[in-house]
Amino acid sequence: MEFTLQSRQSIIINLANLRQVKQLKKFGILYYVSKSMKYAVLYTDRELAQKACIAIGRLSSVKHAEISPRADLRMNFDDEQAADFKRTSED
Repeated sequence: MEFTLQSRQSIIINLANLRQVKQLKKFGILYYVSKSMKYAVLYTDRELAQKACIAIGRLSSVKHAEISPRADLRMNFDDEQAADFKRTSED
């Protein structure tokens, strides 16, 4: 048996009410639910994320569901900082 790492995608869900939060568990791993701000973060497989987002958006308790762009953002900023800043005599 071999372990394979699956790529995940997060979905941000704005909720109208919190009554039907348990229904979101069938789409993936429910990571966080904010009761005061009425939103949830759900993780699902990257291949199924688009279909799950559309299906979640159709639920009656959901105002809006969108795929988080964080996985597509570049998170390494070391190269740009070294090129933009130069040491001065004050340093």
